[in-house]
Amino acid sequence: MITNTCSTRSLALCLTLTFLAVAAQLALPTATAQDPMGHLTVTGKVRVNGQPAATGDIVSSGSTVETAKGSSAVVSLGKLGRVEVLPETQMKLRYDDASISVLLDTGSVRVATGPGVSATITTKDD
Repeated sequence: MITNTCSTRSLALCLTLTFLAVAAQLALPTATAQDPMGHLTVTGKVRVNGQPAATGDIVSSGSTVETAKGSSAVVSLGKLGRVEVLPETQMKLRYDDASISVLLDTGSVRVATGPGVSATITTKDD
């Protein structure tokens, strides 16, 4: 009788742990190797989404990047290309698997794209 109770409890514990492990895997977002990610290189004072930025930070799609006087930044997007943000610039960067889009409020940018990648730079209307 004791052995049967222990077996039942052990089985229930194993099933519970298995359920929790599967539920945890389903709840976590997964990044694929194809998801683009922006890696930042900073010279001088740069802000991303209003916060001070440093070399090595990640710049996600939809982020704003601001450079101070005498400062610059490069957002490397892997196979998509790269965006160089020149001094005294404020811009919003969007990107996906096949395109780079820059909404330029002030300043200047240089964009280099990889094969098959489109780029759009839109300036702010005053």
